[in-house]
Amino acid sequence: MSNWAIGIISGLVAGLMQSCSYLGGQRFLNKYNNSAQMVICSLLITGAVTWLMAPFFLYTSTLFSWRMLLYVIMTDIGLVVGHWGFFSAQKHIESSRIASLMGLKVLVVAVLSIVLLRIGFTFLQYLAMLGAASAGLLMNWNQGKLNWNGMGYMLVCFIGYAFSDLGVQLVVQEMPAEDPIAAGFSGFIVNYSVTGLGALCLIKKFKIDYRMLCTALPQGLCWVVSMWGLYICFGLVGAAFGNVLQASRGIISLVIGIILSYFAMQSLEKKQSADQWVRKAVAALIMFGSIMLYAFTAKG
Repeated sequence: MSNWAIGIISGLVAGLMQSCSYLGGQRFLNKYNNSAQMVICSLLITGAVTWLMAPFFLYTSTLFSWRMLLYVIMTDIGLVVGHWGFFSAQKHIESSRIASLMGLKVLVVAVLSIVLLRIGFTFLQYLAMLGAASAGLLMNWNQGKLNWNGMGYMLVCFIGYAFSDLGVQLVVQEMPAEDPIAAGFSGFIVNYSVTGLGALCLIKKFKIDYRMLCTALPQGLCWVVSMWGLYICFGLVGAAFGNVLQASRGIISLVIGIILSYFAMQSLEKKQSADQWVRKAVAALIMFGSIMLYAFTAKG
């Protein structure tokens, strides 16, 4: 299998597992209603996984350089800020809608790629990114107007995660491994072991207990698998296309939302009208078209 195919599949896996992690995060917030505690628990779980993986996958030959230190700081600060913004927004926005809104992050990533990395895009690639972002807005449209509740937190989330995404791309590309999967795992270990240690120091301050960690476990484990896919994807196809691929979580969350709504699980997903689901389906098709357009132009 080519590296291009591995990158695309990894990006789609990341989108799927992020959609599942959003539901896990909503479950935690329904019980504890504290976004800071959710951040700490998530980082603790992810950090614990990295510490178990480190003896088998960590490449150390490029770790001790100023450039790698800069990339790790950029990634981890962006991650913590993005996590806080996301979980704060999740108190106001249901999971299927927040997943579709995350498609807007690709525009922030594109701007940062141009400014910081001097990466250029073709007209069709810009069109694909705009399509993914427009689909996210369409999914957020309600009765002729946009629902802005919680969008301030979403803006913080977009900016934090965008810096983190570019940092992920740079960290993975700095790894000496020829195998892209091993390089992705090593980059994941480097970044999340640091944030995990930071979270470990904050357990007492944020009053994290065993029951909280158990409640956060579904979110944490889904996030781990999504990050495996994301790190491999970004290392192979870049953060911009990786974000277009991750826009698939809007489609995935649409399906999950329909299932949850059907079974009346309104603590995780609010019940919506048939017109709203049709509009979201149209947005999902636009998103799918944007993914395919970017894939074909980038491949060409």
